[in-house]
Formats: sequence, C-alpha cells, structure tokens
Amino acid sequence: MDSADQIRQLGTGLAKLLDGAESGASLRAFEKAGGGLDGLASLADLLHAREAQRDALMRERTFQLELALDILRTRDKAAAEQAEWDFATDLQLAGLPQDFPPFPDRSDFDLHAGMVTAKEVGGDLYDFFLLAPNRLGFVVADAAGKGLPAAIFITLTRTLLRAAAQRLDQPSDCLTSVNAMLCIDNPTIMFTTAFYGVLDTETGEVLYANAGHNPPYVLRGDGSVDTLIGAGGMALGVMDEMRYKTQRIRLAPGESIVCFSDGVTEATNADGALFGEERLVALFNGQTLTHPTELLGTIIVEVDTYMGLAPMADDVTLLVLRYNGAKV
Repeated sequence: MDSADQIRQLGTGLAKLLDGAESGASLRAFEKAGGGLDGLASLADLLHAREAQRDALMRERTFQLELALDILRTRDKAAAEQAEWDFATDLQLAGLPQDFPPFPDRSDFDLHAGMVTAKEVGGDLYDFFLLAPNRLGFVVADAAGKGLPAAIFITLTRTLLRAAAQRLDQPSDCLTSVNAMLCIDNPTIMFTTAFYGVLDTETGEVLYANAGHNPPYVLRGDGSVDTLIGAGGMALGVMDEMRYKTQRIRLAPGESIVCFSDGVTEATNADGALFGEERLVALFNGQTLTHPTELLGTIIVEVDTYMGLAPMADDVTLLVLRYNGAKV
C-alpha cells in the first residue's frame, strides 16, 4: 500500500468517527477533495469544527443546568427565609394582646393598644397584665434596629419584664432586674427603651419608671395635657449596673395616659418633615375624655394621612389607658 492509499484509508477512518449525517458528509468531503493530504486537511478542519460545536453545546447545556440549580437554590432559600419571617411574625403577634376590650368585665379602666410595623416584624412592644385585682401593669418599649434581630430582642424583653413584674412591686426594681439580665451575653449591644407603669385601680395612682423611652402624655379632665416627668434613664441592655427610679402620679376619674413609640412623632411626610410632638399634642384638644379605642384610631389615621406616600421608616406603637374611678 503506497502513501496515498494510507492517507486515503486514514481519512476514511477519521470520517467514520463523526456520527450521523456528519459522517456521510465528511466522507463525501474527503472523496471530493480527492483524498490525499488535501482531503485529510479538509477532514481535520471538519473534525475541529465539529468538536468546537460540541464544546459550545456542552457549555450551553452546563450553563443552563447551573442556572436551573441556582434558581432552585434561590427559590428554596427564599422559601426558607419567608418561613422564618412568618414564624417570627406569628411568634411576635402571639405574644401581644390582640383582643379588645381586654377585660370586658372591668369598669374601672378602659385600655386599647396597637402596633403598625415598618417591616414584616417589628422592634416595638406593647403589653399589659393584671398583677392583682387592683393592680394593672402596662408597658411600651422600642428596641434599636429593625427586622428579625430587633423582634427577637424585644420578645425576650417582654418575657423578662413579665417575669420580673410578678415578683417586684416597684417599676424601678423591675426595669433594673430586666436590664441586668439583658446585659448578660449581649455581644452585639442590642438595647431597648421602655416605659413601665402600674395603675392602682382603686386610687388612680400610677407608679412608673422610664428607661430612656418617650415620656407619655397625661390627658387631664380640665382639657390640659401633661408630660410625665422622669424621661431620663438609660435604655435597657447597655449598662448592667444601671439603676432606675420610680415616679408617681395620680389620675382622676376620666383621665388618661397615652404611651407611644418614637415611630409616631418621627413619622415623616414626602418632604422629610417630622410629624412631631406638637402635632401629636394638638390632636388631644377636646379629646381628653375620648374612649381609648377612638383616640388611638384618631392618632393612627392622622399619622398615616400625614405620611401620605412616604415610606414608613419606623414602627408605630400606641397604648392608651383611661382611669374611670374605683370599681363600685
């Protein structure tokens, strides 16, 4: 067999390596080129083109597979994260009183509270509970930050506060105890402001302590509005040796306390202007004897109207407590 026959045989063998229609086409191309070195070169070009086509197809299919896997992973991650948010939301809302009036058999006080969160879960807290037949505890708190970490921290604060309130009569001692526990193992230095008060439903006296929270307003029977003194005191979770002070006031029948978070006064409109405390106090004109449910609704509507289409930057939380006089 001479060299030309060897080349022809090699070209025929290489051409058969190509599958399907390409195999017949490559044989025809090889024969058309007259075999020999020219035919072998043409066949080699065809082989390279075929390999390049296969490589491109493989890269495309690999990319499509990786994209599909990324989509599945992203979907599963999003579903897991949403499940966590849903759980956190359910956990937080389950811990907050939702039924109003909360004590329908009581005529010595009326109470209503509510919260509108800026995210799926909030960093604010409202709560109230009977410590004795004539002692009503109530609290509004606001954790630093937003979202899940703040919600977890504020839920822990509520649990600790309720536990401390059951064994400590003075609000100052209660906040001091909660603060010490929150400061333990707190590497991220999470903290929360808090106002905690206890109403004596027989006398109208309110004992309270404040851990850096917005001081509540007192709506007096003569139409005047007082700001509760004692706004000082560091937020809970910052200094483990912090001590708080108990203050006291007395409510006459028909007078109310309005507790709120800074999401009310710091709500902004489209121009970035704050709702402010002056606007909040102005809402109280002529409302000093208004039922807590109606008053709370009025405040929320006014804040929402003021914000318009501006994004909600902070949670809005309110608690309104009206003393009606000793139960007869």
